[in-house]
Amino acid sequence: MHENTLLAILAYNEQNNIEMVLNKVCKNFDNVLVVDNNSEDQTVKRIKNFPVYLIKHKYNLGKSESMKTALEFAKIRNFKYLAFMDADGQHEPNDVTNICKEIYNGKNELIIGYRKNLSNLNFKKKIGTIILQNLFLLIYQKKLFDIQSGLRVFDLSVEKKIYWHSTGINHYFADAEITCNAVKNRCRIDQIPIETFSSEKYKGMNVIQGLWLILMVFYWRIFR
Repeated sequence: MHENTLLAILAYNEQNNIEMVLNKVCKNFDNVLVVDNNSEDQTVKRIKNFPVYLIKHKYNLGKSESMKTALEFAKIRNFKYLAFMDADGQHEPNDVTNICKEIYNGKNELIIGYRKNLSNLNFKKKIGTIILQNLFLLIYQKKLFDIQSGLRVFDLSVEKKIYWHSTGINHYFADAEITCNAVKNRCRIDQIPIETFSSEKYKGMNVIQGLWLILMVFYWRIFR
């Protein structure tokens, strides 16, 4: 199933979640790649119980570099589409299937899954999400609900248009940079609502990181 699509799952110390995630996605996807960012727990050992590709970084290189590793793998293996999801269990695997089906019709080059219900967010995250939505609309003239969503799929033919450079302290901004690049370069984009679940690991950005992301959104619009 989804023979032209590589589903990339980015993992770091996910021994408590990775088996649950892989049990679900391997039922629908034949081509699953897990990029392990030098986990220090039993994540890699548990991944080896599943029929998936595995690349383990020797060092913790951050999310952005893990995404680039998946991109290079997809290009070498001549996949047409590359999908990303998190390994912490916050994404519903059925939603991965839905966003992939949405891109197969050829109408869009990037599909982003957005959180359809903000009620389960704390006040800080909710306000931050709303501010970012409206700021993005103001700067890029496009209404997108979650430019930072880690659940997305894109057609590899637009790789050069959306390629990201976020690294170092900005490594978690790769999803946002991809979105900004896609809009700026007039890629065809759609978004569909998805379910999200609380993750004990993910605490969201702090205020300083949120302000820095806002500055980067301006930077990508003007200088890239």
